[in-house]
Amino acid sequence: MSEAPENLPDCPATDLIEATATVVAVDGDLAIVETRRTNACSGCGAAAGCGTSALGQVFGKKRNLLYIRNSFDAVPGEQVIIAMPEKDLLLAALAAYMMPLLAMIGLALLTLSLGGSDMMAGLVSLAGLAIGLVVAGRLTAKSPARFTPVFLRRTPFTGAARNCGK
Repeated sequence: MSEAPENLPDCPATDLIEATATVVAVDGDLAIVETRRTNACSGCGAAAGCGTSALGQVFGKKRNLLYIRNSFDAVPGEQVIIAMPEKDLLLAALAAYMMPLLAMIGLALLTLSLGGSDMMAGLVSLAGLAIGLVVAGRLTAKSPARFTPVFLRRTPFTGAARNCGK
């Protein structure tokens, strides 16, 4: 069994969000892993008549490349489980989505309450969106290790393949 990653806090296993990833390359002390984003309702019985499912098919499955510390002697092609504390993922999502949205709405409402026109409120709301994005980026950049997933373990199939010399 592999040792616990050093930058994960002491969290119970239920406090971690896990994802399966495929190692696509190794670059020095970094492993580049790929996760596939799927829509949440792909297995639903009503997917054929669902608008959300249709949108998911239009936008397709997105490829996400992540850089993680290669503390596990990664081999391209192997599948691994990566993890991130649930509270850090929630904080990152709030920063990325809520902060820009709140800045956008807040500045638009402020402009309207000060007697600005709808056109002015629209322009100011775009500025609020940009400001919110910059602030969110700076907040998450202050501690990048906190918002970067880490290697948790190999998938059982990968371990079997490694042991058989494949």
